[in-house]
Amino acid sequence: MGLVATIKVLGRGPTFSAPLRAMAPHKPTLFGSLALERWVAFARSVDHRLKALAQLRASSMIGCLW
Repeated sequence: MGLVATIKVLGRGPTFSAPLRAMAPHKPTLFGSLALERWVAFARSVDHRLKALAQLRASSMIGCLW
């Protein structure tokens, strides 16, 4: 990848997943979801690998791609 291609990729700015783009118009829902994700990330009662596994299992059970 050349320098010009790198600059074009970096110039696009941040990319967001589809759920965040869907929640963006409704700010309370967006901030509530982000707060929940932060609280889960900072929780120390369970190992982070177990939390990731539980999140993956729950999302697969409901058919969520994200």
